[in-house]
Amino acid sequence: MAKEIKTIKKASRRFSLSWQLSLGMASGFFVIFGVFAIVVTELVKNYYSDLPNKLYLYLWLIVILGGIAVFIFTFIVTRYILRPVKSIETTIEAFEDDPMTTIRAEKARSNDEFSDLISVLNRMIDRLQSLIAAQQQFVSDVSHELRTPVAIVKGHMDLLNRWGKDEPDVLNDSIVSSLSEMQRMENLINEMLNLTRAEQIPIENVKDITEVGGLVHRVFDNFKMIHPDFIFTFDDDLMQDANVKVRQDHMEQILIILADNAVKYSLDRKEIHFALSQTTNRVEIGIQDFGEGLSSEEAMRVFDRFYRVDKARSRAKGGNGLGLSIAQRLVEAYGGEITIESALGSGSAFTIRLPLYKGKSNDTKLSN
Repeated sequence: MAKEIKTIKKASRRFSLSWQLSLGMASGFFVIFGVFAIVVTELVKNYYSDLPNKLYLYLWLIVILGGIAVFIFTFIVTRYILRPVKSIETTIEAFEDDPMTTIRAEKARSNDEFSDLISVLNRMIDRLQSLIAAQQQFVSDVSHELRTPVAIVKGHMDLLNRWGKDEPDVLNDSIVSSLSEMQRMENLINEMLNLTRAEQIPIENVKDITEVGGLVHRVFDNFKMIHPDFIFTFDDDLMQDANVKVRQDHMEQILIILADNAVKYSLDRKEIHFALSQTTNRVEIGIQDFGEGLSSEEAMRVFDRFYRVDKARSRAKGGNGLGLSIAQRLVEAYGGEITIESALGSGSAFTIRLPLYKGKSNDTKLSN
């Protein structure tokens, strides 16, 4: 119905801009040269009263034909110039009908304002579709992942309703379990929000420059302090400062996720190894544990949303299966990559590769 109304409205305004410009130019020509023809005619009559009438007819015929020629020329030129407008209109209407449409405005051949406008429009649609997809994914994930903790809380509430008043142990266990599940739900929602934000980082707007070496050393020292029962080693092969165009809080979040994951899944051999190196164009950060390890099939899925190798074990350790997904989205948002090498019983090694920032350090604020 809405589409029919739109078609009717468009049909009722078919007096397009091309017609308006063409008629305007032709009318202007008629007025200017009509006045000119009248003035010339009167002047000629004053000096040459015996001139044949055909001459005046020819003069007016020239004005009329000139006006028609101007109209046709203007119509053709404006139709050509305004072709991108039609492409823009079609794209906007397609987006209005289906926000996830794949239709995009065709870029103009000429490098003019229309070309810039089309580029901005296409980027805006891509950005909006990314936000819509993230929102849809978020709603889907929330409804899926909260189902289990909600069911657990509901079960404990049922227990309290039946026996909680008379059984102090049941009352205490149900309250503790319910509070634990509520805390897990809160953590889950916060992690999902972090994941959604990580997928929406406009890297072209990021101005922060982070010095990687100092930040990695700080995270390394912090983990040594809070996990005194672990052995932490560090191979730093950086010969100079390595700067990356990444927000400091995001860089720190990535490192904490990987280091915390290494600690969490280390068993008998409580040892974590950090490494830093640099190539011509990028910096590499490695974090390795010597714990449980993963099979090749598990390693391929480790960055998937909500993927947990052993759901019961991950639940006991407080994992929601989102940490590594957040780390991967953040790294990729800044033009980098994150990989894993793992073997069952031998542990896992994560490697982050980020492009080096080679701009002038005095142009942008550095953080470390």
